[in-house]
Amino acid sequence: MSTDPVLVLQMHRMGDLILTMPLLGFLLRHWAGHEVWVAAEPDFFQDLMPLAPNVVFFPPAHCHALEQRHYELALNLSSRPQALTCQAKLKARHKLGPEAIEAGTLPSHQHINGYWQLYRAALTHNNRNNAFHWADLYMLDLSPQADLTGVFRPSPRPAGTGRIGMVLGASELAKRPDADFWARLARRLAAEGMLPLFLGGPAEQSLGQEVAQKSGLPGANLCGRLSLKELAALMRTLDLCVTPDTGPMHLADFVGVPVLNLSMGPVHARETGPSAPGQHVLRAAMSCVGCWQCYRGKLYCKQAFTASGVARLILSLLRTPDHPAVPSGLRLYSTGRDALGLYTLEHVGLGTDISCRPLLEDLWQAVFLFLYNPAQRALLISRLERLRAAFPPMAESVAAGLAGLCASFSRHLKQGARILPDDFWRSQPPVIRLFSGYLHMRMQNDDYSPKAWRMALDNLEEISALFMNHS
Repeated sequence: MSTDPVLVLQMHRMGDLILTMPLLGFLLRHWAGHEVWVAAEPDFFQDLMPLAPNVVFFPPAHCHALEQRHYELALNLSSRPQALTCQAKLKARHKLGPEAIEAGTLPSHQHINGYWQLYRAALTHNNRNNAFHWADLYMLDLSPQADLTGVFRPSPRPAGTGRIGMVLGASELAKRPDADFWARLARRLAAEGMLPLFLGGPAEQSLGQEVAQKSGLPGANLCGRLSLKELAALMRTLDLCVTPDTGPMHLADFVGVPVLNLSMGPVHARETGPSAPGQHVLRAAMSCVGCWQCYRGKLYCKQAFTASGVARLILSLLRTPDHPAVPSGLRLYSTGRDALGLYTLEHVGLGTDISCRPLLEDLWQAVFLFLYNPAQRALLISRLERLRAAFPPMAESVAAGLAGLCASFSRHLKQGARILPDDFWRSQPPVIRLFSGYLHMRMQNDDYSPKAWRMALDNLEEISALFMNHS
């Protein structure tokens, strides 16, 4: 029996590495006879090693040596050329994720192995209506039934200290509140007897100083003073971590700290929100939330957040959690897991979430689950019927979009155009663009072979038939 190690290439940011932790735990349990190796940036993995004590970490500089080995499984989660080359050169019984290839008939320089890895890649600038969490997509190719119910998730527990961690920074300015917001929020919490702590890395040192000065709480500023290991230890002493969508949020979530995610800017909470059940996500009550990039003149989703409203919500979550005080113009969600162990966001508070967006996301989630595992047909039908009952015009728009996609494919084939133009997926209506983007990338990935065309047409026919048969 093979004892070759399992290799994961994850060379992106800290948040991406922390989102990989559930996958590493999954590998350690289900590939028990194999060591789990990870290639990642030392600045991130060195302080995270205590969170994964049975995992062997290597810096990217060791890729040349790693690619000389044979592995039971090699999973590349990185788009960096170094990772693509390593994945191509190494030998493995099973390979998942992108690898470098020599250009064939197309100007493409990588091939993606794995249904869900290809789906994940197709989300680039095309994630609208995606309902799969990033951490789940890392694991789904390892489950023939797309069932993640056995994955361990920590239960968030307040420490009972009155400490409120406030993660100030994020990778983009659009994804976080400004200094004035944080200062006003801290003052209001301190006035209610809470103990705010300003958290962040070296990049947030100046921001931390500004917030501390404006709030009049100089002793609360810990930005740039803690290693990741020390930050994780401190987080375990918090009653709540208030944070934008960023790496430290995932760290708090992973170590079992209650999280309130202020989800603003070009982020989609169903993709990258706190993944453990029982966490909270706050975002604007707007249909455009969850974009990849905002093209509007102002970030209206960010302007919907006020320090006074968020402060009232925080106090209610701590004191009367069954009756949260949700600010006007915002919606509060609780994270959970469905019957397949997949990530969910459930609306919390008075009223209902009247947007069709969650139902449309659920529908497309069921479509891709069905294409991966036909046993999920009943789930797809039930979600189609639910969308049709609640929003008939939206269901009709999806059906019309699928019919138009059929016509587009037909025109290209009649014209002898085996290779689709690069913007083909984008030319389809937004309501089906997640599907057209996936089909387009899959054909590209298979060099537009006759088999690739047949699979795309078969998938389109299957989904279109379901809409016709259940109209």
